[in-house]
Order: sequence, then structure tokens, then C-alpha cells
Amino acid sequence: MSPRLRLEEGEATVISVTPVAEGLLGPLIVFVLLEGVIIAFAPKWSLLHHYEAFVILVVGFVPALVIVGRSWRWRSHKVIVTTRRVVMYGGVLSRYSTEIDFREIVATHATQSWRERVRRRGTVLLDLPSGTVALPPVRQPAALRRLIDRTRRDASSASRDWEQWLHDPSTDNFGDDSFE
Repeated sequence: MSPRLRLEEGEATVISVTPVAEGLLGPLIVFVLLEGVIIAFAPKWSLLHHYEAFVILVVGFVPALVIVGRSWRWRSHKVIVTTRRVVMYGGVLSRYSTEIDFREIVATHATQSWRERVRRRGTVLLDLPSGTVALPPVRQPAALRRLIDRTRRDASSASRDWEQWLHDPSTDNFGDDSFE
């Protein structure tokens, strides 16, 4: 069960993304091939035919366990973009959580190898003054990068408008006796 993200006052969730599944195809192919071989050759070998159900369970247990573990790990990770920050969290047994405020982000990049471009997957990198933070691999990384940039831009312009309003002398009513 994933923890619920606590939003600050005036903050809203823009998007919540689950990273792409990795490492599920190999064990799935092994599982299907092993089970297929057992089912195909069981009628030809009397001993195997006699214990076919047991052998299917024993041989398929390890690949099935790997698939379940990797699926659980994959589904436990999230990347959430809010109106003020980027939050990454995940983990099955041990948990991690990283929050990056938009004011700390200097630049964003999307990287994709040729294989990832074909599968429309990749990694988004956030440049900070202290270093670079890589988000987990996601679908459509360029779109996520543009969304982060647009949300950063909108958040900074909104805070600038607020700051201008606070420091605008025409809105200053202190010392104005017209309200008495």
C-alpha cells in the first residue's frame, strides 16, 4: 500500500506517473516455455505424465515468484508532479521518498537510447545546484519534461504576481483612515 501524499495549502497534484515495468518479459518467457515443454512432453514420458501437475507447479514456481516480486516492486514506485514540487517515492520492504521543490530545479532533460525511443520510454533528468537527479524510467519522457517545465514556469509566474501585488504601493492600505 502506497503512502498518501500530503499536499500543502494551495498545492494541487498535476500528474501521478508509475514508472515503466522492467524485467518482466524474461521471466514470463521462461515461465511460458518451461510450462509448454512440460505439457508437450508429458504424454511421451510416463513418469512425467504421472506427476505432470506437480512438475508444472515446481518448475513454474521460481519464474512466477520472480514475476510477482518484480511486479510488486514496479507498482510500488510513483512520480508525482504537483504545482510546487516533484515527489518520487517507492520501495517494497525499505522505502524511499524524494521531494524536489521547483525553485531548486535549474534545468530539465529527457534522455532516450534508440531502444527506448522505439518503445517510447526514457528518463527525465532534473538539474539541481547540488547535482542531477534522475527520475525512474517513464513513458513519454519528453512530454513529462515539458509538463514539469510548464508547471515550473506557471508556478514561478504566479508567485511573482503574488509578490508584485504584495509590494505594490497602490494596494497598501496601511495608514489609510478611509475604513474607519
